[in-house]
Amino acid sequence: MIGAFGKSFFRATPKQLLVQLLIDIVWFIIFRPTDPFSKWVFIAILPGIDLISALGSFWNYVKDNRQQ
Repeated sequence: MIGAFGKSFFRATPKQLLVQLLIDIVWFIIFRPTDPFSKWVFIAILPGIDLISALGSFWNYVKDNRQQ
């Protein structure tokens, strides 16, 4: 996602989150980590950051659209 560490990181749309996940899959295919430790590190870093972004985006969506 462009500007991932800007305001849009925690206000990502579902389309942006899907693109992030597809990019992570491509990186995983390109680098092909071999040993179990590097696989876990790779999975924790790339999809883990996407999960944090998704949770933050969901939280901001709920907060912004909550009925007063």
